[in-house]
Amino acid sequence: MNFALPTIILLLMLVPGFLFRRLYYSGEFSKEYFKQNFTDYLFPSLLFSILIHLVCQGFIRLSGYKISLWPLFLLIGSNGSSSETSVAFLQIYQNIYHIFFYFIFTALAGAILGYLGKYVVRNLKLDRKYQLFRYQNEWHYVFTGEILGFPNIGGQYDVQPEVQYVDALVKTAEGSVLYSGYLSHYVLSSSNGIDQLYLSDVKRRYLKDDHRPENDDPYYYMPGDFTIIPYREVMNLNITYYRINQSPPEVLAE
Repeated sequence: MNFALPTIILLLMLVPGFLFRRLYYSGEFSKEYFKQNFTDYLFPSLLFSILIHLVCQGFIRLSGYKISLWPLFLLIGSNGSSSETSVAFLQIYQNIYHIFFYFIFTALAGAILGYLGKYVVRNLKLDRKYQLFRYQNEWHYVFTGEILGFPNIGGQYDVQPEVQYVDALVKTAEGSVLYSGYLSHYVLSSSNGIDQLYLSDVKRRYLKDDHRPENDDPYYYMPGDFTIIPYREVMNLNITYYRINQSPPEVLAE
Protein backbone atom coordinates (compact mmCIF):
# COMPACT_ATOMS: atom_id res chain seq x y z
CA MET A 1 0.00 0.00 0.00
CA ASN A 2 1.20 3.47 -0.86
CA PHE A 3 2.42 5.28 2.24
CA ALA A 4 0.88 8.50 0.89
CA LEU A 5 -2.63 7.21 1.56
CA PRO A 6 -2.23 6.75 5.35
CA THR A 7 -0.60 10.19 5.49
CA ILE A 8 -3.52 11.78 3.64
CA ILE A 9 -6.04 10.04 5.89
CA LEU A 10 -4.16 11.14 9.00
CA LEU A 11 -4.04 14.76 7.80
CA LEU A 12 -7.78 14.66 7.06
CA MET A 13 -8.36 13.41 10.60
CA LEU A 14 -6.29 16.34 11.95
CA VAL A 15 -8.04 19.05 9.90
CA PRO A 16 -10.68 19.80 12.61
CA GLY A 17 -7.96 20.50 15.17
CA PHE A 18 -6.01 22.71 12.78
CA LEU A 19 -9.13 24.71 11.92
CA PHE A 20 -10.16 24.98 15.57
CA ARG A 21 -6.83 26.53 16.51
CA ARG A 22 -6.70 28.72 13.39
CA LEU A 23 -10.07 30.31 14.22
CA TYR A 24 -9.28 30.52 17.94
CA TYR A 25 -6.00 32.32 17.22
CA SER A 26 -7.39 34.76 14.65
CA GLY A 27 -7.33 38.50 14.16
CA GLU A 28 -5.08 40.30 16.61
CA PHE A 29 -3.84 36.96 17.98
CA SER A 30 -2.97 35.24 14.68
CA LYS A 31 0.79 35.64 15.21
CA GLU A 32 0.49 33.16 18.06
CA TYR A 33 -0.67 30.54 15.56
CA PHE A 34 1.80 31.19 12.76
CA LYS A 35 4.95 31.50 14.86
CA GLN A 36 4.77 27.91 16.10
CA ASN A 37 6.95 25.09 14.79
CA PHE A 38 5.58 21.79 13.47
CA THR A 39 5.62 20.11 16.89
CA ASP A 40 3.67 22.99 18.41
CA TYR A 41 1.13 22.63 15.62
CA LEU A 42 0.82 18.87 15.74
CA PHE A 43 0.17 17.87 19.33
CA PRO A 44 -2.45 20.51 20.26
CA SER A 45 -4.16 19.94 16.90
CA LEU A 46 -4.18 16.18 17.56
CA LEU A 47 -5.76 16.68 20.97
CA PHE A 48 -8.48 19.01 19.68
CA SER A 49 -9.09 16.77 16.67
CA ILE A 50 -9.74 13.79 18.94
CA LEU A 51 -12.17 15.82 21.05
CA ILE A 52 -13.98 17.19 17.99
CA HIS A 53 -14.29 13.73 16.45
CA LEU A 54 -15.74 12.42 19.71
CA VAL A 55 -18.26 15.28 19.83
CA CYS A 56 -19.22 14.77 16.18
CA GLN A 57 -19.54 11.00 16.65
CA GLY A 58 -21.83 11.59 19.62
CA PHE A 59 -23.94 14.07 17.67
CA ILE A 60 -24.25 11.67 14.72
CA ARG A 61 -25.33 8.82 16.99
CA LEU A 62 -27.91 11.02 18.71
CA SER A 63 -29.26 11.85 15.26
CA GLY A 64 -29.89 8.16 14.61
CA TYR A 65 -26.97 7.57 12.27
CA LYS A 66 -23.74 5.69 12.68
CA ILE A 67 -20.39 5.95 10.92
CA SER A 68 -17.39 3.82 11.75
CA LEU A 69 -13.89 5.19 11.46
CA TRP A 70 -12.33 1.79 12.02
CA PRO A 71 -11.49 1.20 8.31
CA LEU A 72 -9.62 4.50 8.26
CA PHE A 73 -7.66 3.67 11.42
CA LEU A 74 -6.88 0.27 9.95
CA LEU A 75 -5.41 1.80 6.81
CA ILE A 76 -3.32 4.26 8.84
CA GLY A 77 -1.68 1.48 10.84
CA SER A 78 -1.65 -1.27 8.26
CA ASN A 79 1.31 -2.44 6.17
CA GLY A 80 -1.05 -3.42 3.35
CA SER A 81 -0.47 -7.19 3.54
CA SER A 82 -3.49 -8.36 5.54
CA SER A 83 -6.91 -9.35 4.28
CA GLU A 84 -8.39 -6.82 6.71
CA THR A 85 -6.87 -4.08 4.59
CA SER A 86 -8.82 -5.28 1.57
CA VAL A 87 -11.99 -5.32 3.65
CA ALA A 88 -11.23 -1.77 4.87
CA PHE A 89 -10.83 -0.58 1.27
CA LEU A 90 -14.14 -2.20 0.37
CA GLN A 91 -15.96 -0.59 3.30
CA ILE A 92 -14.51 2.81 2.45
CA TYR A 93 -15.53 2.41 -1.19
CA GLN A 94 -19.07 1.43 -0.20
CA ASN A 95 -19.37 4.42 2.17
CA ILE A 96 -17.26 6.95 0.32
CA TYR A 97 -19.97 9.64 0.27
CA HIS A 98 -20.72 9.24 3.97
CA ILE A 99 -17.02 9.49 4.77
CA PHE A 100 -16.61 12.53 2.53
CA PHE A 101 -19.47 14.39 4.20
CA TYR A 102 -18.20 13.30 7.62
CA PHE A 103 -14.86 14.99 6.98
CA ILE A 104 -16.66 18.14 5.77
CA PHE A 105 -18.84 18.06 8.90
CA THR A 106 -15.90 17.66 11.31
CA ALA A 107 -13.93 20.40 9.54
CA LEU A 108 -16.85 22.82 9.84
CA ALA A 109 -17.33 21.78 13.47
CA GLY A 110 -13.68 22.51 14.23
CA ALA A 111 -13.86 25.95 12.62
CA ILE A 112 -17.14 26.86 14.33
CA LEU A 113 -15.99 25.63 17.75
CA GLY A 114 -12.72 27.58 17.40
CA TYR A 115 -14.61 30.76 16.54
CA LEU A 116 -17.09 30.23 19.38
CA GLY A 117 -14.27 29.46 21.79
CA LYS A 118 -12.58 32.78 21.05
CA TYR A 119 -15.94 34.59 21.17
CA VAL A 120 -16.73 33.19 24.63
CA VAL A 121 -13.25 33.86 26.04
CA ARG A 122 -13.15 37.43 24.73
CA ASN A 123 -16.72 38.46 25.52
CA LEU A 124 -16.71 36.98 29.02
CA LYS A 125 -13.24 38.54 29.51
CA LEU A 126 -11.87 35.19 30.65
CA ASP A 127 -8.48 36.04 29.19
CA ARG A 128 -8.31 39.14 31.38
CA LYS A 129 -9.48 37.38 34.54
CA TYR A 130 -7.54 34.13 34.25
CA GLN A 131 -3.98 33.52 33.08
CA LEU A 132 -5.02 30.12 31.68
CA PHE A 133 -7.08 31.75 28.90
CA ARG A 134 -4.71 34.62 28.17
CA TYR A 135 -3.26 35.01 24.69
CA GLN A 136 0.45 35.58 24.22
CA ASN A 137 0.02 38.90 22.42
CA GLU A 138 0.59 40.94 25.58
CA TRP A 139 0.89 44.16 23.56
CA HIS A 140 -2.75 43.90 22.54
CA TYR A 141 -3.75 44.03 26.20
CA VAL A 142 -1.37 46.93 26.85
CA PHE A 143 -2.29 49.07 23.85
CA THR A 144 -6.05 48.54 24.10
CA GLY A 145 -6.09 49.14 27.85
CA GLU A 146 -7.46 45.68 28.57
CA ILE A 147 -4.53 45.18 30.92
CA LEU A 148 -6.32 47.52 33.32
CA GLY A 149 -8.75 44.68 33.95
CA PHE A 150 -6.10 42.15 34.97
CA PRO A 151 -6.47 40.98 38.60
CA ASN A 152 -2.82 41.71 39.41
CA ILE A 153 -3.25 45.26 38.07
CA GLY A 154 -6.28 45.80 40.24
CA GLY A 155 -9.08 44.77 37.94
CA GLN A 156 -10.99 47.93 38.76
CA TYR A 157 -11.52 49.18 35.20
CA ASP A 158 -14.57 47.72 33.47
CA VAL A 159 -14.74 50.49 30.86
CA GLN A 160 -12.70 50.03 27.70
CA PRO A 161 -10.43 53.01 26.92
CA GLU A 162 -11.21 54.58 23.56
CA VAL A 163 -7.98 56.49 22.91
CA GLN A 164 -4.37 55.64 23.70
CA TYR A 165 -1.83 58.46 23.84
CA VAL A 166 1.79 57.36 23.59
CA ASP A 167 5.03 59.08 24.56
CA ALA A 168 7.93 57.18 23.01
CA LEU A 169 11.50 58.03 23.97
CA VAL A 170 13.61 57.24 20.90
CA LYS A 171 17.37 56.97 20.60
CA THR A 172 18.84 58.81 17.61
CA ALA A 173 22.28 59.89 16.45
CA GLU A 174 21.41 63.46 17.48
CA GLY A 175 20.31 62.49 20.97
CA SER A 176 17.17 61.25 22.68
CA VAL A 177 13.90 62.39 21.11
CA LEU A 178 10.44 62.23 22.66
CA TYR A 179 7.65 61.47 20.19
CA SER A 180 4.11 62.03 21.47
CA GLY A 181 0.93 61.11 19.60
CA TYR A 182 -2.17 58.97 19.37
CA LEU A 183 -1.61 55.27 18.78
CA SER A 184 -3.15 54.35 15.42
CA HIS A 185 -1.62 50.96 14.72
CA TYR A 186 1.22 48.65 15.63
CA VAL A 187 2.99 45.75 13.94
CA LEU A 188 4.25 42.70 15.79
CA SER A 189 7.53 40.98 15.10
CA SER A 190 7.82 37.22 14.56
CA SER A 191 8.55 36.79 18.27
CA ASN A 192 5.35 38.64 19.33
CA GLY A 193 7.31 41.75 20.26
CA ILE A 194 6.68 45.13 18.65
CA ASP A 195 8.24 45.82 15.28
CA GLN A 196 6.74 49.24 14.46
CA LEU A 197 4.52 51.87 16.06
CA TYR A 198 2.17 54.08 14.02
CA LEU A 199 1.37 57.40 15.72
CA SER A 200 -0.86 60.23 14.49
CA ASP A 201 -0.99 63.94 15.42
CA VAL A 202 2.61 63.63 16.48
CA LYS A 203 4.84 66.20 18.08
CA ARG A 204 8.48 65.71 18.99
CA ARG A 205 11.14 67.35 21.08
CA TYR A 206 14.81 66.74 21.80
CA LEU A 207 15.54 66.21 25.47
CA LYS A 208 18.60 68.39 25.10
CA ASP A 209 16.21 71.29 24.40
CA ASP A 210 14.60 71.03 27.86
CA HIS A 211 16.56 74.10 28.99
CA ARG A 212 15.04 76.43 26.42
CA PRO A 213 13.27 79.57 27.65
CA GLU A 214 9.71 78.91 28.81
CA ASN A 215 8.18 80.96 25.99
CA ASP A 216 10.12 78.99 23.36
CA ASP A 217 8.09 75.90 22.39
CA PRO A 218 10.45 72.88 22.28
CA TYR A 219 7.99 70.82 20.28
CA TYR A 220 7.98 70.34 16.54
CA TYR A 221 4.59 69.26 15.18
CA MET A 222 5.07 66.53 12.60
CA PRO A 223 3.21 66.85 9.28
CA GLY A 224 1.55 63.87 7.61
CA ASP A 225 -1.01 61.32 8.71
CA PHE A 226 1.31 58.91 10.51
CA THR A 227 4.75 58.78 12.03
CA ILE A 228 6.20 55.27 11.93
CA ILE A 229 8.69 54.47 14.68
CA PRO A 230 10.87 51.33 14.56
CA TYR A 231 10.56 49.83 18.00
CA ARG A 232 14.22 48.77 18.11
CA GLU A 233 15.04 52.47 18.53
CA VAL A 234 12.56 52.99 21.40
CA MET A 235 14.05 53.27 24.86
CA ASN A 236 10.76 53.36 26.79
CA LEU A 237 7.05 54.06 26.41
CA ASN A 238 4.50 55.98 28.40
CA ILE A 239 0.84 55.24 27.64
CA THR A 240 -2.17 57.28 28.76
CA TYR A 241 -5.70 55.89 28.32
CA TYR A 242 -8.63 58.18 27.58
CA ARG A 243 -12.37 57.99 27.16
CA ILE A 244 -13.67 60.51 24.65
CA ASN A 245 -17.39 60.20 25.30
CA GLN A 246 -17.07 62.85 27.95
CA SER A 247 -15.91 66.44 27.68
CA PRO A 248 -13.16 67.02 28.59
CA PRO A 249 -11.72 63.52 27.89
CA GLU A 250 -11.46 61.40 31.01
CA VAL A 251 -8.06 59.98 31.88
CA LEU A 252 -8.44 56.34 32.94
CA ALA A 253 -4.82 55.58 33.69
CA GLU A 254 -1.34 56.75 32.88
